[in-house]
Amino acid sequence: MKKFAFTLAALLLVSQGAFAALRVATASTYPPYEFINEKGQLDGFDKDLMEAIGARLGEKIEWLDTGHYDMVIPSLVTNRADVIAAGMSATPIRARRVLFTEPYVPTMAAFVTAPSHTVNKLEDLRGLRGAVPVGTTQDVFLTPKAEAGGFSIKTFAKIEECVWDIVTGRTDFTLMDVPVAEKIMELPAFKGKITRGESFRLTGAGKALAVRLDDTALKARLDGALNAMEADGSLDALRAKWGLGRK
Repeated sequence: MKKFAFTLAALLLVSQGAFAALRVATASTYPPYEFINEKGQLDGFDKDLMEAIGARLGEKIEWLDTGHYDMVIPSLVTNRADVIAAGMSATPIRARRVLFTEPYVPTMAAFVTAPSHTVNKLEDLRGLRGAVPVGTTQDVFLTPKAEAGGFSIKTFAKIEECVWDIVTGRTDFTLMDVPVAEKIMELPAFKGKITRGESFRLTGAGKALAVRLDDTALKARLDGALNAMEADGSLDALRAKWGLGRK
């Protein structure tokens, strides 16, 4: 009996340890926030951020790369993940489904086009063809404005597909975060073939982590870690490393 009790206690400890890890959902198609590097490994600002938060909280980080941005929220709400770290803007529409932490960087955007076009504002889109990644802030921002603005919008799974459509002449513009645009424009496949317009703040809320609506305790722990990183300068160091602005 004692041996059985000891074995059961050991199994419980192992089980508790297994569930202690924070499961983090992302989509590795959004440099510099998250992407697959030349070694085939997940990399980027959010990877570094969550690993640093995990160290502060004493939690192991387990990554779930959905591969598609529109799958990160479903991964969270169906309990396949505990946190979203995916360069996600804390918009009111998303806040109906997830609980956001304090923001860590602003959401600054710019239109990206072929060099033959110049697009700085919505009025410049009339008569043009656009493409955005489905389910993104850019999709939510632009698609409802298309009919009244006199432009068309189609959606793709990944931002690179939108850019390829511009390079091949089937699309005139896309909209993306400024840091993402700067990284995409430097890729060998796109360098010199696309340009970006002026940057502007896309939403009132910045990029934030997200947890399930009822997980206020985890949100508080994440906010505490973010505030500590802000206070000791480590969050600024990460922003500088990945070319992101302050919130």
